[in-house]
Amino acid sequence: MKYKVGIDAVDHSQMVSRKILIITALLFIVNSNVLAQEIWTVGPMLHANFGRGKPTVSFAIEGAYWNVSQFPHSVDFGIEFDRRKTTRFYSELQTGIGVAGISVGPVLQVGGGDGAKLGLQGTAWINYYLGLDYRMRFFRGQKHQSAGLYAKLPVATTGLDDGDGGDSWGDWD
Repeated sequence: MKYKVGIDAVDHSQMVSRKILIITALLFIVNSNVLAQEIWTVGPMLHANFGRGKPTVSFAIEGAYWNVSQFPHSVDFGIEFDRRKTTRFYSELQTGIGVAGISVGPVLQVGGGDGAKLGLQGTAWINYYLGLDYRMRFFRGQKHQSAGLYAKLPVATTGLDDGDGGDSWGDWD
């Protein structure tokens, strides 16, 4: 399939490759300070997706870097697989107060008969080790929603001494 761009024709696969390259570059820019890490979390997610035809179920793996030494902030990365043979790659900037928070960032959706779509995703969540979230995605004027359940475990920590020589595990998202 070809799309006209000025006087040149651009192949669909080239457009998808360019979108992936742009998102990858944005992720590296956002994470250029990763050496200041405090906590890494990783875990599975299960979502019910609605707002576009028949509801579907999707499964994701998400990892996040949290800096909780001052104002808690984070960046997450995820890959999500939908039953419509759709795959989503996303990253969000996050903030929260331990048990609740919000996040927003870019999402790239490929497959599912729609080709590749670049959009924006926002999430509100509540958790400790187990969590619930509500997510909205916006693609080309369309709004998609999902509600999910997930588990997150810390996989690396540094600099979280509580002064008594122990780790203060209660400070992570």
